[in-house]
Amino acid sequence: MRRALLPLARASFWLAFLVVLAGSVVRMTGSGMGCPDWPKCFGLLVPPTEEAQVTWTPGAHYDEGRMLVKNDTLWVAQTAFVARDFDLERTRGQWQPYLKHDYATFNAAHTWIEFINRLLGALAGLPAVLLLLAAALSRDLRTTLLALLGVLALGFVAWLGKLVVDGNLIPHSITIHMLGALAILCIDSVIIQGLRGLTVRWHRSARLGLGVALLVTLAQILTGTEVRETVDVLFKQGLDRPDLAASLAESQVLYLIHRSGYWVVLLAHAFWMWRMGPFGHTHVLRARNLVALLLLAQLVTGILFAYGAFPAWAQPLHLLLGLGVFLTSWGLFWRTTSR
Repeated sequence: MRRALLPLARASFWLAFLVVLAGSVVRMTGSGMGCPDWPKCFGLLVPPTEEAQVTWTPGAHYDEGRMLVKNDTLWVAQTAFVARDFDLERTRGQWQPYLKHDYATFNAAHTWIEFINRLLGALAGLPAVLLLLAAALSRDLRTTLLALLGVLALGFVAWLGKLVVDGNLIPHSITIHMLGALAILCIDSVIIQGLRGLTVRWHRSARLGLGVALLVTLAQILTGTEVRETVDVLFKQGLDRPDLAASLAESQVLYLIHRSGYWVVLLAHAFWMWRMGPFGHTHVLRARNLVALLLLAQLVTGILFAYGAFPAWAQPLHLLLGLGVFLTSWGLFWRTTSR
């Protein structure tokens, strides 16, 4: 069983990372409400693929919980029945309006993007649970406790996902949702580093600098997620992408903080890289070089936002680069000790 711990931890980590990637695509495409209910989608286990499946049709059989869009309202079947007359069925109470939110739109692409996101989230739970069982059977107390924490974090993220849908993407909940996913990745990373057993002794100032860099990078990720929610609001108000940067710079202090915060992150990482010196173990040097490349790539995407047309494809990429900087640094932090 012990031999299975590291592969399971890695599988859990990468599946969780895919969930974050899928979530960023959901945000980029505006598919967050592609499935207006949770855990089903329009009351179905397999989401609809065409509008006819969410349109009232005479003679069709509807099961309890089935959802339809009619008269700009989302309706839920209260019992199983065969459709005859919608107005009569509504009078009898067979159809009731969905009251948790007022979103009543069907877009097949949005629906399936959101469904794939949820499916990946469910799949991510499998290696996490198996890791917990394997660690318990191996009597590895440290890994068992961390794996249990990871499973609890998965449960929290799933529960919060339901609240996000029920509240029609309520403000700040998406940031907390992303923070929960990041916590899962961090837990899996600690488990992986512990199982690998690779530890390097660093000068205290280098490791302290790495810790500070982690904190400012996390703050940068959180402010960026909040800015992203503001961008969504501006889109709903009809603002075009080329005008986004100027509008944000004029009215959003948090955007200016986030934009300037990149240089703080860069300096923080430059400090620990300088203090670690030019030599070291191969895996440490690889991590350092990867962080440097990710920071450079993130600068490029930031320039596209500030001086370009705020391209949609760059938004999830920008987030993933930031997560890459944080997670690579996080893994390195847990592979080092102070001397």
